[in-house]
Amino acid sequence: MARNLEIKCRLDNFKIVRKRILEIKRFAFLNEIQVDVYYKIKKGRLKLRIINSERGSLIFYERKEKTSKRISNYLISETESFKELDAILRRQFEVLGIVHKKRDIYLENNIRIHLDSVKGLGKFLEIEVVYESLIKAKKQMEQLIVALGLDEKDFIKASYSDLLINKNNVSTKTGF
Repeated sequence: MARNLEIKCRLDNFKIVRKRILEIKRFAFLNEIQVDVYYKIKKGRLKLRIINSERGSLIFYERKEKTSKRISNYLISETESFKELDAILRRQFEVLGIVHKKRDIYLENNIRIHLDSVKGLGKFLEIEVVYESLIKAKKQMEQLIVALGLDEKDFIKASYSDLLINKNNVSTKTGF
């Protein structure tokens, strides 16, 4: 399984953080419309991510939600047959919830920075550092936290699906 170190926080200052990201000047940029369908499973999390209504990624991950800097162990399988895969998965698993978001992605080597506009929740920042060495990942994460002017007391320990469930704003409609 691949591993990453990640943080998430709500953003009130979306434009300021975007400006700081661009000042770093080393990231490739992607913009995606994502629909994440979460399925209820016994252990870990399973979601089908539909990207721009064109392709999908089946993502399984395990993560402890106890700390603001979290380690995820994950597997990803890409598919162009996301509608068929969703139909199969819905026959086997209950849909836990669906998250609709617009995501700006900044990439550089093992670092992924996401600026997310999540339907029903608002605007967020996620940073993921994919790693083989946790020590190196922690150093990279600290550098990004400082460069972006983030405050660790603002970090969130829950996934978007959990935030929507807790808000009682859960959707089971995909819209693809």
